[in-house]
Amino acid sequence: MNQDRKLKILAINWQDWQAPQKGGAEFYLKEILVRLVEWGHDITLLGHGYPGAPHKEVLDGIKVIRTGSRNTFNYHLYGMPIRNFIRNNDFDVILDDLNKIPFYTPLWSGSTPVVGIVMHVFRKDIFKETNILAGSYVYWTERLIPRIYGKGLFGCVGDSGREELIEMGMKRERIEVLQVGVLPVFQPGFRKRERLIVSVGRLMRYKCIDHVLYGMKELKERGVDCSCEITGTGEEEDNLKRLINKLGIENRVKMLGWVPLHEIVKLYQRAAVAVQPSVKEGWGLLATDAGACATPVVAARVPGLSDSVIDGKTGFLYEHGNISQMADYLQKLLTDEKLRRKMGQANLEWARTLTWDKVAGRVERMLLTAVEQERSS
Repeated sequence: MNQDRKLKILAINWQDWQAPQKGGAEFYLKEILVRLVEWGHDITLLGHGYPGAPHKEVLDGIKVIRTGSRNTFNYHLYGMPIRNFIRNNDFDVILDDLNKIPFYTPLWSGSTPVVGIVMHVFRKDIFKETNILAGSYVYWTERLIPRIYGKGLFGCVGDSGREELIEMGMKRERIEVLQVGVLPVFQPGFRKRERLIVSVGRLMRYKCIDHVLYGMKELKERGVDCSCEITGTGEEEDNLKRLINKLGIENRVKMLGWVPLHEIVKLYQRAAVAVQPSVKEGWGLLATDAGACATPVVAARVPGLSDSVIDGKTGFLYEHGNISQMADYLQKLLTDEKLRRKMGQANLEWARTLTWDKVAGRVERMLLTAVEQERSS
């Protein structure tokens, strides 16, 4: 936390944390911005509009301005009204939160320095989430990130994200690994663990929750007595419900829909293991949130999750798509109480090293550095 220099910051993200389709990126940005405001910085967040949301309001001390819609927001940014808005408000720095489609802020921000943050880049994995037309749009716009943002400072969530950015052409010395924090609400419980597997997150195609269902079918065929509870909403919800019935595991799997935070904590506290089968994540908040509840994790060995899960210590990483291997690790943690306790404790100790104050402090240093570099150039 800087005690001297206070900045006037414009943050840009597709949406704020009250939007209907909010996700991990919005939660991540919120935890950073609320701390920067507490430390005395002046912040305006620019995002898209949605039904019922005012054009302007203050959320958690942050001035929020909404313009355009989810499908048109990035085009609004390229117009003269936004450029005039930046010029007239005399911002010290822009915090550009990239999520799927970049805003290319350095092309139109004038002399205002830009610091980028990216949860993760999809690259070719975007085609596992959407059709060829939309996927191509995301893929090719991401390819331009190193060329357009390469002269500024850039933050990513984990080490694997940094390596991907370097592969794309970013310079290592300009990339800061930010990690994540864990909210204090996530704590170990006192109840006896159930033979329960939990999955928490949005029900999107790239999250691959169907893999959990196939894993539950395999565990049933092996005679492993267990149940599974899945939280979240999203476009895959109906498909997953149909698959549950098709696989004949409706007595073992519950789809809970949207669940408030305090109930998610209780889920982690009840569960023997949490599972995350995504094809890619920026980090995978499930792994360390569950860890703060002393719950071990089974996750796919993919970028992001390989940062948040310490393989063989806080949980197990399996090869993405290998359902039998995933089921093997789930079975171990369901049936071996000593192993479950050992890995759960290790995950708890790992989670306790992660704080949002550390993350926000790293972002603050990047913003201050960007301003100083601009003034000295």
